[in-house]
Amino acid sequence: MKNNPKQPKFIALSIDSEMRASHSLEGFEVPHFHLWKIKVEFQASLPLPGDRLIDLVFLQSLMEQILAPIRGTHLNEKLAISPTSENLALWLWDELSSVLPDAPMHSITVDLCNLDGDSMGSARVFA
Repeated sequence: MKNNPKQPKFIALSIDSEMRASHSLEGFEVPHFHLWKIKVEFQASLPLPGDRLIDLVFLQSLMEQILAPIRGTHLNEKLAISPTSENLALWLWDELSSVLPDAPMHSITVDLCNLDGDSMGSARVFA
């Protein structure tokens, strides 16, 4: 790094994933599909102890493994939670934390979109 009087203190790395899956909110919706866009962000103080915050290729593979069983399904039947954006973000947090307990996970955002990819709203959980 150059000798800059305003040095950064933190660095963040994020990955994006998406899936199509249906859900329904109990009592007032019929099952319908959405595109669910997911962003997972990791954050750490600088300087890093190594050359990266977290292995991006490993993280992408891990997200694929976590999402594969629910991709294209009716989430109400696959998850033990009400499949809202908020609950899906919390579920993903638990799934990732169980595999990466020491990773500096900062936030997970679940963006609920129509099938064209237009956002309808999002939920975000933070460390």
